[in-house]
Parts: sequence; structure tokens; C-alpha cells
Amino acid sequence: MAQKKRLNSYEKAIVEQLQLLYGYAPAAAKLIVEEYRAVIGLIGGYPMAADYAEYFHIATQAGRTGKEWTNAIQKRREEAAALAL
Repeated sequence: MAQKKRLNSYEKAIVEQLQLLYGYAPAAAKLIVEEYRAVIGLIGGYPMAADYAEYFHIATQAGRTGKEWTNAIQKRREEAAALAL
């Protein structure tokens, strides 16, 4: 079984915001951040942790996986790059 990467302090802040703003249990909030971790890297920057908490809450409610989200971001980037040529 692959070991999960530990949360950094920014990811921990997102977990806290998911709990405070949306009522997630600690374990559920941590799983959400782990699911969407790659999205943070693709979007980039460090907006307020509450912003990512909102994005992740909406995606969770919509049933969108982290993989679906990252694929959508990559597709849009490829489309934009093709238009720029």
C-alpha cells in the first residue's frame, strides 16, 4: 500500500477551513485535500486557504474527482496553447 504524502502547513490550513466553513469532520476534510492536492499545483499560487476550501467543497458536492479536475485543467491549457500558435 502506497503511503500518503503528509500535509504541508498550507494544506492543513485548507483542512481547517473545510471544517470551520463547511462542517466537515477532520478525517473527511483531510481526504478532500488529498483528493484535490494535484489541483493546487496546477492552479498555482497561494490564495487564501478559505478559497481552496470553497473550491474543494463545491467540487465534492458536485461529485467531481481530483483526476477529472486536473484533466479538465490540462485540456484547457492544451486548447489555449494551440490557439496561441
